[in-house]
Order: sequence, then structure tokens, then C-alpha cells
Amino acid sequence: MRGRWGLGQAPAPNTVHLLESRGVRVFSLDSEHQEVDAFSLWRDGVPYVFLNTAKSGERGRFDAAHELGHLVMHGRDRALNTPEAEREANRFASALLMPRADVLARMPSGAQVDQILSARSMWRVSAMALAHRLHDLALLTGDQYRAACRRLAELGYRSAEPGGIPRETSQVLPKVLSALRAQGLPPARLASALHIPLTELNTLVFGLALAPHPGGGRSRATRRPALRVLPSPAD
Repeated sequence: MRGRWGLGQAPAPNTVHLLESRGVRVFSLDSEHQEVDAFSLWRDGVPYVFLNTAKSGERGRFDAAHELGHLVMHGRDRALNTPEAEREANRFASALLMPRADVLARMPSGAQVDQILSARSMWRVSAMALAHRLHDLALLTGDQYRAACRRLAELGYRSAEPGGIPRETSQVLPKVLSALRAQGLPPARLASALHIPLTELNTLVFGLALAPHPGGGRSRATRRPALRVLPSPAD
């Protein structure tokens, strides 16, 4: 995949932008489905990826790469909801984000936790994901890997990513929403045309539907209507 897309051995760019540049429709997940990290599907020959934006920026990059793995390896003639498919997608994501040659060139054998924490920013991945990749590439022994994971967990890196990167977001959707506004179709009318509430539309487009837009202020769709008191019929 790296060869086909011309990525070479350099760290992967913004994963959402990368997927969008290759025709994948990337959306965010509704906040009511926080238990879902991400999911993907093919519909009428078009690939879609949905990402949980409540996760860390590093986790979001891995989830995007993981779903890309499902799109290219599973779902048409192979089941994607099996443990083996999940392992394959994880290996795909790890190799896509942390290419073998680059990691071997930059990381020492037996890297310490402080080296892992310092190096994670090069590939913009979580400390746990980098430790796993080092073990996968035989740069950490089994004992070293388990010790690193224990220490990272003690430091809070199992469930979060202290000092991590911002979430990656869409570069296509702001352009789409801006073009629709220019055509007289603000987010509120777009939501109405799709038969969903404006708030639901906002959760699917990385919160961009209610974001400030050129011209100042927020979208007119967010303004509440003016209220006034009417006299009763008796008056």
C-alpha cells in the first residue's frame, strides 16, 4: 500500500487527509456510540470510514489506518468481524504508520521507556503502539516489551496519551460545507434535506456544521428564532 500510494518509508502524513485523497469518505461517529472506536464499509463501490473523535489523536490515526486495512483486505469476499481479521488490520495499521525500515533506522535495540516516549512523536503514534511495533520488529524482547507496557501503564499511557497530538480532521468537509453555504444551503437546510437533526449532522462532520465560518460569528443555523408575546384573542 505504501508503494502504491508513493509514501516511501517516511512517517505517514495526516491519515484523514490521506484517506480522503484516495477517495475514502471519512466521517465522525455520533457521541452516542462512544463504545465503538471506528468502523468502515463499502457501499455502491465507495469506501467509508467512521472515526470516534473522543479518542486521542494518536489513537485516531491508528484507527484510521486500521479501517483502511479492513477496506483493502476484508469485507467483500472475506469476513471482517473475526479475531484474525482484527489482528490483520492491526498489523496493517502498525506497518503503515511505522514502516519497518524507518523504525529500524531510528530506534535502538532494547529501547527504554523514555526513548519510546521521546520517539512516538516522530510517527505520531501512541507509546503503547510504538512499544508493540518495536517488539514486532524484534527490537524488544518479550520481557522487555512486557516491562515497557507495565511502566507505560503506570504512567497513564494505557488509557490515554498524555501530551499527545491534536485530533486529525477532514480537509474535504469544510470545503463542502462552505460551497453549500455559498449556494444558499446552510447546515440547517442540509440537515433538513437529509431528514436528520442539525446536531446529528454536526456529529458526523467532525463538529464542522456548527463551527464559525467566514463572515464572522457562527452559522445562522445555530441562532434561535426571536420570540415575542402575542395578545390574547380577548384583548
